[in-house]
Amino acid sequence: MKPPRILQVIHGDEAGGVKTLVDALGETLRADGHVVDTVCLFPPHPAGVVGKLAGMARVGRLILTGRYDAVIAYQSTASVVAGVAGWLARCPRRIVHQTVLPSELKPALRWLDLIVGTSGLYTVNVLNSKATWAAFARYPALYRRRMRLIEHGVAPPVPKRDRAATLARFAVPDDRRILLNVGRLAVQKNQGVLIRALAEISSVRLVVAGDGPLRGALEAGAAEWGVADRLHLLGDVGRQDVADLLAASDVFVFPSIWESFGLAAVEAALLGRPIVASDLDVLKEVLAGHDVAASFVPPNDATAWTAAIRVALTPPVGGLAARNGLAISERYTVRRMADAYGGLLAGAASAQAAQSS
Repeated sequence: MKPPRILQVIHGDEAGGVKTLVDALGETLRADGHVVDTVCLFPPHPAGVVGKLAGMARVGRLILTGRYDAVIAYQSTASVVAGVAGWLARCPRRIVHQTVLPSELKPALRWLDLIVGTSGLYTVNVLNSKATWAAFARYPALYRRRMRLIEHGVAPPVPKRDRAATLARFAVPDDRRILLNVGRLAVQKNQGVLIRALAEISSVRLVVAGDGPLRGALEAGAAEWGVADRLHLLGDVGRQDVADLLAASDVFVFPSIWESFGLAAVEAALLGRPIVASDLDVLKEVLAGHDVAASFVPPNDATAWTAAIRVALTPPVGGLAARNGLAISERYTVRRMADAYGGLLAGAASAQAAQSS
């Protein structure tokens, strides 16, 4: 019998938590003997409505004609396309992954997901945290009956450069303590509050690994607050660079106004970084109580961020870092996540065997 063929569908190939998840799961499933293809729904550059519709049609045709045994979609539009096209193609496993809270979806897309999910076109609807699960509490029972909790698996970052080499690579002077944020430059990630804290703490530099639509606004804000020389926007960087930057940082700062999991913060915890994060239920769920040196503050309270960062920079940071990450690394393993998906995919293998007999 041939190994099951799986298609992973994502919106785009840009760096971020979804891409990290897709790469980690795909690599592990391949090692387990599955044939895994990954396709992007949208072009790499903005193409407007026509370009997006063309991308959806292209992926829909691939699902209809590709004879896949399972389709795994990770974002909302991808989920709708995978659910409808997979059902039409009689694909036995149509697995979707909710990476955005319902309240943060555009209304039209939220209703499409609700209709497709309630109609049973998703065979499994994966949520990655209890906090995200709670966000669907008012959804219809027919939608919720296919929900499954599978927490993210996070591969521990493995730094290869020392601090001096890493900072030199990105032209960041090694004359102050380093605050690191990893995330898109977007409203959700809320880096503006960090710039206001930066203005109050002269002993630090703020390094942000990520790019996005708010780059110009953040640069303007840094100039207004007089900290442009201590703000370093690196743009999108590779996974190895993220690992090196985490190791080179003194405190990881994560001021998101919402998250469905918070993968970047977990990566920081795995390397024993002290963390200052937004006071979100999901971040307290994945970080608190796992031997992690984390403090939680209101997302938009610049005064609270300033105070919490100062505390995080205070010794004994080294002692905290030495014990951080042990418990959390045991909980959020890629192997555990892949085994959970493997259980879902076992049904696809059974269906394939039945068809070939």
